[in-house]
Amino acid sequence: MRLYLLPISTRRTLLYCQKLQPPSASAASSITAGSSSTTTTTTTTTTTTTTTTTKQKQSWGDYIQTKAALTWASWEKKESGWQKSVVGYGNHLLRKLPYEEWALKSVPPLTKARQRQLEALVQEQAQEQGGFKMASEEAEKGGKRGKVDIGKVEVVYPAGLITEERVPRILHKLATEREGHHKKWFWYCLVGMPITLPIGILPLVPNLPFFYLCYRAWSHHRALSGGKHLAYLLQQPSRLLSFHPSPILDEVYSTQRFPLPFTPEPTTGPEAETVKHPDPVKVVKAINATEKTGGVNLGHVLEEGEVEDGEVMLLSQDNAKKMVKLLDVPELEVELERAIWQVETAVEKKNKEIGAGVRVNAPTVDDTKKEKAQ
Repeated sequence: MRLYLLPISTRRTLLYCQKLQPPSASAASSITAGSSSTTTTTTTTTTTTTTTTTKQKQSWGDYIQTKAALTWASWEKKESGWQKSVVGYGNHLLRKLPYEEWALKSVPPLTKARQRQLEALVQEQAQEQGGFKMASEEAEKGGKRGKVDIGKVEVVYPAGLITEERVPRILHKLATEREGHHKKWFWYCLVGMPITLPIGILPLVPNLPFFYLCYRAWSHHRALSGGKHLAYLLQQPSRLLSFHPSPILDEVYSTQRFPLPFTPEPTTGPEAETVKHPDPVKVVKAINATEKTGGVNLGHVLEEGEVEDGEVMLLSQDNAKKMVKLLDVPELEVELERAIWQVETAVEKKNKEIGAGVRVNAPTVDDTKKEKAQ
């Protein structure tokens, strides 16, 4: 699998786990070399044999999720009808679920077989470093290991915003910060499920509360499982994780136009991991110097230090679509769209609470000319 760390704002980073299939092994070099991946086996099936092989490797949980996603997508394409209405209300509810929860759910649970494979990998690396060659029967203890699905987990990140030293810290924060929340609400949902059963007795009324609590209980449990998988990988990051700065991500972020939504008070706690941030003063100077009203590029106004106060958006919806296209990870688009919308909403809410403007305090060229005229 491959992990992506994608800063949404200076205090919020989206984690996404891409599940890799053996035929897409060549995609790894294209991602880290700065060229777009051309792998299509995750979205289309060329032969019946490929379909059969993929289904055999999928767990029942993954198969059900894939089937449900395809059904949901087909309902979205309908122009009218009850299915379109269900999708509309459903998407409204699902969009409000925290993007952090969706992020952890994208990480597959740590199965016993997977754990044995990782233990075998660590043992093999330890013996190689000690000058001993591992016996073939010991190397196969956890199952045959492939280069993509059993080797080190790739972590792709924008080096222009996140240094390699901070990657494990950000991953650990994302893996553990909501653990208590998911545990609490998992049990609340389990307790609430039997209470909603009598609603099913009512004629012509589907027991929507029961099914919603079932889904939420599964969702919290899946998020907990994803967090535990990440925490296990972080126990020995040098042997289980492979860090890959991505020129593609750096290109997308460096060409992001500013100003973007900004709040002088952060929407997260002080313990949040921060990334590099644009300096509002540099934004003003750059806009006035270039005589452009469309903003300036992020790469021209970055500060080297960390964010002390406030929070600035780092990615727009348009640039997110560009990122998805360059990375050739179409399933990432909905995750980015949801995360950006939620963070923008949080920034706007914080600004309303403190009575501040929603955008970076950087006047445009037109504003500057008006002031000079007055």
